[in-house]
Amino acid sequence: EILGALMSMIIVWMVTGVLIYLACMRLLHPDYDIDATVMLITSACAVLANILLSLILHQSGHGHSHRAQGREHAPIRLEKPALSNASLRAAFVHAVGDLFQSISVLISALIIFFKPQYKIADPICTFVFSIFVLATTITILRDILTVLMEGR
Repeated sequence: EILGALMSMIIVWMVTGVLIYLACMRLLHPDYDIDATVMLITSACAVLANILLSLILHQSGHGHSHRAQGREHAPIRLEKPALSNASLRAAFVHAVGDLFQSISVLISALIIFFKPQYKIADPICTFVFSIFVLATTITILRDILTVLMEGR
């Protein structure tokens, strides 16, 4: 479980690193073209998919039982909160990170769609949302490393 969570966080950081690198390349070499329509459609689909995935992951430990009779619906107290499982938390944060990156692309696409001369919005949004994604994963990474190092 904990190794899966660690892998998820490593993937988030690697993808974010690649995105930052590509954003730097776009700033250094501004002779690129962007098809804002394709960017809009793709990012809108990604935002919807990541919202759905985040909701599913957040609800996966909803903490109640459905009894056999079907009419009774009794809440059961869980010893752990729904997102206390490290790999579930890591997957949730991964999905939320992807959601924020998708929102970044959507914002960039909207700016570029209406004002094509502002294509610099793409790398700028990438930097802003990448910093946010990295900042949100630090606490989970710290928790994972604490477990791996058998800390308290």
